[in-house]
Formats: sequence, C-alpha cells, structure tokens
Amino acid sequence: MKKVLIPTKLDKEVSRILGDAGFEVVQNPDLAVADLAAANTDAEVIIVRSEKVTPEVMDLLPSLKLVVRAGAGFDNIDTKYARGKNIDVMNTPGANSNAVAEEVVALALAAYRHIVPADISTRAGKWEKKNFMGRELTGKTVGILGLGNIGRLLAKRLSGFEVTILAYDPVLSAEKAAEMGVKLCTVEEIFAQADLVSLHIPENDATRGMINSKLLNSMKKGAMLINCARAGIVDEDAIRAAKAENGLIFCNDVYKKDAEGDKSVKDIADVMLPHLGASTKEANFLAAKRAADQTVAYFANGDTSCVVNK
Repeated sequence: MKKVLIPTKLDKEVSRILGDAGFEVVQNPDLAVADLAAANTDAEVIIVRSEKVTPEVMDLLPSLKLVVRAGAGFDNIDTKYARGKNIDVMNTPGANSNAVAEEVVALALAAYRHIVPADISTRAGKWEKKNFMGRELTGKTVGILGLGNIGRLLAKRLSGFEVTILAYDPVLSAEKAAEMGVKLCTVEEIFAQADLVSLHIPENDATRGMINSKLLNSMKKGAMLINCARAGIVDEDAIRAAKAENGLIFCNDVYKKDAEGDKSVKDIADVMLPHLGASTKEANFLAAKRAADQTVAYFANGDTSCVVNK
C-alpha cells in the first residue's frame, strides 16, 4: 500500500479518493512538513498547498516518487533537486483559477468603493459618507499581465463590467486574443493606458522586479495595481514612490513569506489580504480532487501530463 503524506488543510475529498484507490493517507496540517516526513519515511507521495518541499524534506523520504502541488504555482517546491532524485513534481493547473479571478474583482471593487475603511467607520458609529466618494469599475480600461488560466477567467468575469481589456502574454496569438475579446499589447502600452492593471505572471529571473518605477510612473493618476501573483515581481519602493507622486491605488494578496509578522507593504497597500486567492471551499475541493485523481492516474496509468519538472 502506497503512503501519501498531506501536511496541509485540504478538502476530505482527497482522502476519500485516495483511500478508495488503495492508498494509505496520512494527513496532518498541524505538523511541520519535515516532522511529518520524519515520522513517515516510507511515504511515496506528498501533497502540499503552500508548504515548502525542500531538499531536506525530500532527503527524509527515500521512497518518494511524486510531489503534488494542489494549486498552480509550484515555486514552494525545489523542482530541480527533485528531478535530480528522480522525483516527479506535479501541479493542478486551473483548480484555483476562478477563485483568484473573483478575488481580483473583489479587490478592485473594495478599493474603488472604500469598502474596508467605510465599514470600520460606520461600525464605530460615524457617518463619514462624504469621505468615501468612490469610482466605478464599469467602462474602465483593464490591463492583464499573463493570460493563463487565471488571466483568461478574469477577462471573462470582467466582461459584465463593459471594460476594455488590454493584455500581455508572450505565447498567445493575436487571433486567440481576439476570440477572447482582449487586445494584445506590450507591457509598456498597458501601464500607460490602463486604469487598472492585474498581475498574473510567475516569479522568475525574467520577471523579478519587473514592475518598476519606469512602468509605474507612466500610469494615469489614481490608477490601480493589483498583485495576486507573486510578491517578487513588484518593486515595493517604486510602488511607494508612485503612490506618493500619482496616487497609485495598490491591492495586494502575496508576500515574500506566508506567515505571521510585519508586512513590508502595509504602508502602501489600500487593501491587503493574507494570500486568500485560492481560499474558497470550491477551490479547495477542486484542488483536492485533482491532486488525488492525478496521483491515482500517475501510479495506475503512468500519467505524467501534469509533471512540471520533466
């Protein structure tokens, strides 16, 4: 019986599917990944969400064959080290996409309509209506950097607001973009023209610090930037300067470290959330189901279609 470790809060569907397929499931979100691994050194699979799977964790599991990230991004897993040990790493593309796309819309509306400060003020017994004059999302020009699963769903969700969508994606054809109702542009064109820019690109050597002062200084006064992608793709000091100079609105859901503690963007974020992009019951269920189904298919049929470190 193959043992699967799940050191995270994942919908019970994952245990049901794997259990029915004959796997032994050890799920304990209260133990650190390394501690769970050390107590179960015979495990062949580990399924995580944001938990880090480091070389040290992999070395604790000599029988490990597969690491599954129940979500899209997999930078919490050392994929190169895994490849060197002949360990396959999978993600579950698309499982969390709708949740993140809806979060972007929620952040935009919350910032435009001052939902958070107005709620706090009204609960305190105040009536500061004149202080919370907002703006409407309808009719705005929205820039989307990255038209993967999330970016495409965001474009679809925004369609009801009658926005003009400008998009950047280096692998998408103009024909496909036209089918989606978006116009392909350069990054520079998007920042110069958009009222709102939403980031959906990975963090790597090419994108780290990509959102810099040059781009931010080209934005309209009072434009909005939303980052639900990765913290490292933005230059926080450049955001700080643009906010002071041009009234940039900044909404953020990603940080250098997913943990308690002081956050470096707290002085510049109009709305900031604790990485809630994938935190919906629906996304949790879907990520759990896909992680389990892919694990079963991997061992039953040799299905490696979602392996990201081939």
